[in-house]
Amino acid sequence: MSKHRKSWSETEIENILQHYQQHGITATVRHFNVSSSMIYRWQSIKDAPKTEGQSIIFRADYHRLLRENQLLKELVAEKELEIRVKDALLKKTVYQNKSG
Repeated sequence: MSKHRKSWSETEIENILQHYQQHGITATVRHFNVSSSMIYRWQSIKDAPKTEGQSIIFRADYHRLLRENQLLKELVAEKELEIRVKDALLKKTVYQNKSG
């Protein structure tokens, strides 16, 4: 499997989605060498409510950023928990050393 990812322009995405609507998923996957999940994702992004002037690529980037933001929030929460546990252990160790 190739490690290089193809990036699709707005026009290419529109053409792929139009081909998908006319010929179905199997023919489109074979014709454009793109995964069916990508086509479905583009279609769902295209069908999502949008404000005027938003393109498919803009909305795709928006959804990607939302996922990335959620992952970063989880990472920060994990690190915060790690710090609290270390602080608690440090306080416990210091207390034991003073009393012992």
